[in-house]
Amino acid sequence: MLLKIRQLVIENLGYKRNISTKNIYLNSTNIVSVADYSGAETFLLSEGSQYSSNNFSLIRVGHGNTIEEVIAFGEAEEIYSLIRGDGNTRRLLND
Repeated sequence: MLLKIRQLVIENLGYKRNISTKNIYLNSTNIVSVADYSGAETFLLSEGSQYSSNNFSLIRVGHGNTIEEVIAFGEAEEIYSLIRGDGNTRRLLND
């Protein structure tokens, strides 16, 4: 099942950092782990970002023999409930 996730994107341009978001779709069978990620909030506060008041999770996604880490909006419990498919209706995170 594909999950719609809102991802935090941080681009280091050398002299400044560009912080933005984008929607991505993850295959739930490729998700290795989900954990709350407080490091993002600390970093965003130091950067004075508008997203510093949000909660974030670190999702590890397996791609063959490599692991990609995705910083996603929402707590780990919210994402885990999407993966489990709680309830009879389909839901999208942060939509």
